[in-house]
Amino acid sequence: MNLIGALLLFVGLSLSSLYLFPSGGPQLTDFVLIGFAGVMLLMSLGDKHLKVSPFAMCWGLMVLWVVMVCLSWTLVMETTEFFKPAQFFLFNFLIGMGLLRFLSVYGERAIGLIRNSVSIALLVAGGHVLVQLALGINRTTGSFNNPNQLAYFSLCGVVLLLMLDDFHPKMRPLALAGLASGVLGILSASSLAAMGGGAMVGVGWAIANAKQVKYFARLLLLVPLLLGGVVLANISTEGQVLRNLEARMDRAPSKIDSVYEERKFDRLTNFPAYAILGAGEAERQRFAPYDGAEIHSSFINMLFAYGLPGLLLFLSIIATVLRRAPLYIWAGVAGPLIYSTTHNGLRATLFWVLLVICWHLYREGSIAASRQNLVFDRPLQ
Repeated sequence: MNLIGALLLFVGLSLSSLYLFPSGGPQLTDFVLIGFAGVMLLMSLGDKHLKVSPFAMCWGLMVLWVVMVCLSWTLVMETTEFFKPAQFFLFNFLIGMGLLRFLSVYGERAIGLIRNSVSIALLVAGGHVLVQLALGINRTTGSFNNPNQLAYFSLCGVVLLLMLDDFHPKMRPLALAGLASGVLGILSASSLAAMGGGAMVGVGWAIANAKQVKYFARLLLLVPLLLGGVVLANISTEGQVLRNLEARMDRAPSKIDSVYEERKFDRLTNFPAYAILGAGEAERQRFAPYDGAEIHSSFINMLFAYGLPGLLLFLSIIATVLRRAPLYIWAGVAGPLIYSTTHNGLRATLFWVLLVICWHLYREGSIAASRQNLVFDRPLQ
């Protein structure tokens, strides 16, 4: 049973960058990962000393509040459309709880499995990026349906791989190739928010590696390698990467000027009463003429759709995860959060996987203290 769970997790994460169906619906990876969660649920039924962590409690309360808001609006509006967004919250919660159980039992073996599978997922996206750049596509989508999905996944993947090595990446070929693919994905998607988040991740990486000579020397070696891979991709595509970046930088001033209306932040300012308990994420015609698309911000969308309780519970999850983490981990996690200020990133499973890993590794105040309590020699069977 445990081998089945490990296999499902490996396959699910390895396929997580491959989108075969329209956005907003389940992908192949979702079916595999829900199988993993089911296996972990069955295995946890036999755990006599199963404990609920503060992280799991905050997350569970947030999901419960989301479901309550959706149920309330379902009764008021007499439509089940409100439960579609709630499915993402519930799905990611189940995957996260399954992953917490898997990590607590198998420790370093689970870490290695996650590292390899996320690296493969980044390489899958990176391979598609190289093909699209060679074809002269302005904003690549990789193996996703749009550039923003590629950029956010790449950003979360880079942070996750760095975190698994405590921001001191080892000379592992697969992981290094995954990191290079992640950097390429961020740049080729030409997402200004992702590049801003990536810069913050770079700050965290520098903080973590500047304190010791051997790590700083490794940093000086790895940075040219990663950037060299991006330069090589730019040369092989006849400068398409650089042209994409220049085009996006030229648009930066106009995007900043229109961010308020374009990201639908005006919906909150024109209907502030909904920020108290939440308006849900359906039936947007209630907010005409500010209905349009969804609010493009994890934080503002959480406030408007699920009210102050929803936003506070989400912030409490972040605070719980980072409470005892070192400064460079704060900077690393800030990368995806910066991206989320102008994009709704709460549906992305890899973001929640990142938070699970962060909690698991740094809940004791240091990665070393945390790993001393892990079970290393328990076989997968």
